[in-house]
Amino acid sequence: MAKFCPECGKSTIKIMDGGFERDACPDGHFVQYAKTKIGVGALVFRGDRVLLVERGIPPIGIWTLPSGHIEQGEPVDVAIVREVKEEAGLDIVAQGVVFIRNQLQRGISDIYVIFLCEVDENQMPVADEVEATEARFVALSEFDSLNVSSYTRWFIETYLAERLQPWAWTQTPYDRPDTRIFTARNGHDGTI
Repeated sequence: MAKFCPECGKSTIKIMDGGFERDACPDGHFVQYAKTKIGVGALVFRGDRVLLVERGIPPIGIWTLPSGHIEQGEPVDVAIVREVKEEAGLDIVAQGVVFIRNQLQRGISDIYVIFLCEVDENQMPVADEVEATEARFVALSEFDSLNVSSYTRWFIETYLAERLQPWAWTQTPYDRPDTRIFTARNGHDGTI
């Protein structure tokens, strides 16, 4: 919900547009078209183990992929590098997108983009003690003894069963510096 126009600062009004009630500038500078939340998650393997973090923020105590929300003006592939560094203290390289989940929550389109990532084998995860109380590489055989999120478990098991090729960032001659296009890379290694 936009209370003020980001262009002129006037209080917004409600209008009908495309069959939806929307917040809009009374002078026509702005219409709020979508209410969207975008998050990113990292699928990072070390041998037969996957990086998981125990959440220190709600829902507390659940083990998940390192993840978080994209900041204003931040590309998705930059966001995942930042989130893994914040929660697990690791410097990762995003290889590409392997899952996109879209879920509707209270009128907001919640989009979650999961990247397959690589990390140097000499780096050890260290939880930030705020968003994550613990960070470590976990074997699938340990999942039943941990409170692993059902979505997290499904993403990991599905990736391992299917060995999905990541959609990688592909530059085009028409891109601006703020443009990211992710696509399958017919037989290429898929690195960004």
